[in-house]
Amino acid sequence: MSYLRKVALVAGLALLFGSPAPIAASADPPPGNWVGTWGASATGTVPNLATGYADRTVRNVVHTSVGGAAVRVGLTNVLGTAPALLGAVTVAVAAGPSTPDAVPGTVRPLTFGGASSLTIPPGGEVQSDPVSLAVPEGGNLLVSVYTPQAGGPVTYHQVANQTSYVSAAGDHATEEAGGAYLEKITFWPYVSRVDVLSRASGTVVTLGDSITDGNNSTRDANHRWPDYLADRLIAQPGPTRLGVVNAGISSNRLLNNTWNPNALSRLDRDVLTVPGAKSVIVLLGINDIGGAPQHHEPSEIVAALRQISAQVRAKGLRILGGTLTPFGGSSNYTEELEGVRAAVNDFVRTSDAFDGVVDFDAAVRDPADPKRLRPEFDSGDHLHPKDAGYQAMAAAVRLDQLDGTSSHDHWVGTWQTAMAQPAPGTEQGLANNSIRNVVHTSVGGNAARVRLSNVYGTAPTLMGRVTLAVAAKPDAPDAVAGTMREVTFGGSPSITIPVGAEVLSDPVSLDVPADGNLLVTVFTPQPSGMVTSHPRSYQTSFLTPTGDHAAEEPGTAFTQTTGAWYYVTGVEVTNPSVRGAVIAFGDSITDGDHSTVSANLRWPDVLADRLAARPGPTRLSVLNSGISGNRILDSSALTGIGGANVFDRLDRDMLTSTGATTVIFLEGINDIGNLAHPDPVAITDAMRQIVARAHAQGLRVIGGTITPWEGWRAYNTERENVRQIVNSTIRGGAIFDAVIDFDKAVRDPANPRRLNPIYDSGDHLHPSDAGYHAMADAIDLSLLK
Repeated sequence: MSYLRKVALVAGLALLFGSPAPIAASADPPPGNWVGTWGASATGTVPNLATGYADRTVRNVVHTSVGGAAVRVGLTNVLGTAPALLGAVTVAVAAGPSTPDAVPGTVRPLTFGGASSLTIPPGGEVQSDPVSLAVPEGGNLLVSVYTPQAGGPVTYHQVANQTSYVSAAGDHATEEAGGAYLEKITFWPYVSRVDVLSRASGTVVTLGDSITDGNNSTRDANHRWPDYLADRLIAQPGPTRLGVVNAGISSNRLLNNTWNPNALSRLDRDVLTVPGAKSVIVLLGINDIGGAPQHHEPSEIVAALRQISAQVRAKGLRILGGTLTPFGGSSNYTEELEGVRAAVNDFVRTSDAFDGVVDFDAAVRDPADPKRLRPEFDSGDHLHPKDAGYQAMAAAVRLDQLDGTSSHDHWVGTWQTAMAQPAPGTEQGLANNSIRNVVHTSVGGNAARVRLSNVYGTAPTLMGRVTLAVAAKPDAPDAVAGTMREVTFGGSPSITIPVGAEVLSDPVSLDVPADGNLLVTVFTPQPSGMVTSHPRSYQTSFLTPTGDHAAEEPGTAFTQTTGAWYYVTGVEVTNPSVRGAVIAFGDSITDGDHSTVSANLRWPDVLADRLAARPGPTRLSVLNSGISGNRILDSSALTGIGGANVFDRLDRDMLTSTGATTVIFLEGINDIGNLAHPDPVAITDAMRQIVARAHAQGLRVIGGTITPWEGWRAYNTERENVRQIVNSTIRGGAIFDAVIDFDKAVRDPANPRRLNPIYDSGDHLHPSDAGYHAMADAIDLSLLK
């Protein structure tokens, strides 16, 4: 169907939907699934625009893959450094592929938890409420964003190959005519995702670099290879079953950041949380080979590709590996580097790392000179294909490999911590140190794998050796004899973690005890940059600066103690009896501040004990994503212990946790106590956004009321009134799927603004062990699913 015919059909269908109001939460939605139809990964911030688009409206033109009966939009401030106030946001069907005009009757104002405007904290993304709109497949939408005041740098996707628009002064978001949009731009500010309510079964995510981004394809023609892939899916008989979301970034790499974040560091945000994602096609590595610094060793690239595959499969998605296309004749080509490309391609074609292979190399190489692109596919720079080449790449994808799932074998998290800061004084890392982290399980299993983090690192970090063992005691570095296991990554005993990234180990066979302690030991042989840490663990761990002692069962070498966890961020087990994980997401009160060290008496620990005490096999694990000092609305990762704000850490600490089914959310007291003028509406609106993002991943969210704090140093009556308003809103049931009244469980009946003296640790903010026990006892276990 031609684009103009699609537009005419959409205009007619739009009249049938009547009011553009959001789909009410209580109403029966149209049938179908929420799937991604378009996406753009954040690459940086708009140059020479330090204070944003003050009193101007940006109209982004985006191209859909699959259509639907309703739409919601994702907006981003992930690379911003200041809160971004969005005064008005609309979505509409575009009248053409390169125009700011909307089809009459299709402009829909978007709301966010019912509010028409919102502020996105730095590092965060938000999701609009859904609105009824007949979204065309293979068509164009307009996403217009009005920013009323000066702000900070604007997060954008730089290489759009699409004309979008910026208006003259004022709010022009709801205007159908595009006359106010006088400035043309070739990038996408703010907008990151469009989802549709569709009869499609899911979405394909294409993870890549400039060749996936569509460099040198015809502007405004949507001739990137993922666009051609979407066209092939649309052309199949019957309803279109899969959308396509493009997660390509020009110049992107596996191993290093450039002017954009490396692929592993953005995997959670750009791939694993795409609604409806079924499969991933990865095409990365050519910039690691040819860019600066050049990687002359294919094993490093292979290890990174294995990591992407491991994490994609752990999420239950299929992954297809793409071979690297020829670059003979390009400015960075050498025969040595061609050998690296050939080795990487041999790995992609022959390894067991992928569920299928797309041989892009074979599709576009010159038969007469396989090191070069075919002349009729070469855009002229001998690296990027032109439109015909991108079409040939899309034609190489086997459509029957895109659907289905990859088995995760009943994997579930048994322990988790949220990384909060670069450890002070570790500018050069912990060279030649062995670090023995003691962690406490919730459920057991017969195999385990480990997650390690370099989220706050400033350089790639080499893990020279990693081991896992059962701890002999909860507060000692000794392993139970015979339980020490060497942990590998894609079969290798060592791995380098890129800046900002996390890695997942291969499984090891080990009888992991429920409600027991494990030792996760890492040896870091060389200087590496800042060490990623969780500073307040309320658990004694150990280290030694005298070399590699990771595999030693006796702990005699570990003579230094620490109250932090370094690098390790999760342990997962396989256990068919466990049906899911409960995530305890919060601040210091979830982190267990002032609980007895090494006793595991935080309220999430006591909750895990209650779940284990029920008759029959334990059905749910408990994962702790609390960070002392954490806030909903602003961050302190580089200046204090509080870590990134909730929006910034949501993807890695909640939305992608293995096996997660339910979240217990308890945050807000640090915003109330530290913001200059805490606003209860801003706090509760933010909570609604967090719930919306969680719901998009199929998670239920139970809200906890904020506990008393009179007597704490930041307390005053004005701030206490904010707490009371927030708690009243939480209890009213308009935010969360259910409520746990932690406030009621621990407050003093004689003075409800204070903790009950029998539950007060002494600082009048944090409960004692008894108080944490009372909090866990307040949870109705039937709410946890």
